[in-house]
Amino acid sequence: MTAPTNLAAVRITLGALTLYIPANQVGVCSLVTQVVPEIPRFSQWLGIADEPQEGWHLHLRVPDSGVETGWYLWGQLENVMLSGDIIFAVPPLLARNCHLPALRALVGREAFSPLLSWR
Repeated sequence: MTAPTNLAAVRITLGALTLYIPANQVGVCSLVTQVVPEIPRFSQWLGIADEPQEGWHLHLRVPDSGVETGWYLWGQLENVMLSGDIIFAVPPLLARNCHLPALRALVGREAFSPLLSWR
């Protein structure tokens, strides 16, 4: 019997939306002290409505994403350990019709959240 595989991840909460990124892909996350217009919002990059201005105003950088400037977001980040038994492959029908960038898996038991990965 093999031990279950776990994944260290960062849980990002944007209003009612929760998503995950493997922790080893997150470069830096810091509080925004001055807004630079050239840095896009994470929600715009994801192609979703802007999140409510709740939680912290953060600057997230994920080097493998190819977005050198990173993104701004309003929300919360938390380091978590995901058990392999709650990480599922994206069903083919969803994979063909979903335009969420970097969607690699779904996380959850009853409700599912996207796991984004660039590797």
